[in-house]
Amino acid sequence: MTNMMKRWAAVALASAVVLTSFVPSQAMPVTAPVTATSDVTAVDYYRRPPPGYYHGHRGYRDYRPGYRRHNDGWWYPLAAFGAGAIIGGAIAAPPAAPRRATGINPRHYEWCYARYRSYDSYSNTFQPNYGPRRQCLSPYY
Repeated sequence: MTNMMKRWAAVALASAVVLTSFVPSQAMPVTAPVTATSDVTAVDYYRRPPPGYYHGHRGYRDYRPGYRRHNDGWWYPLAAFGAGAIIGGAIAAPPAAPRRATGINPRHYEWCYARYRSYDSYSNTFQPNYGPRRQCLSPYY
């Protein structure tokens, strides 16, 4: 089927080329050339610069008074890239995992986990059947 489609496409393309070649050609009418006026004036002289000027350089032979050379090199860009990498890494880093409250006996957490299924060690609370969350008070607390 695809072979037949290719043949039909080739025949259609060839017939389009052949049928459009019989159209008579039409030449564009001849127009008079347009002469453009120019505001450019030809200059036939060259004035040399005064002695002591070298390709337009004017001033001191050495560094001018008060000149201070800034030898920055690549130090600032590298420091900026390093600082950007450190700051960007700190911003993109995931937040630190929450820790348990310190100063409470680990057995307290074990007791609360064993007693209440909804116990949250981060807030030291559990969800009772009715009402708001309550604080877990164990014998180890």
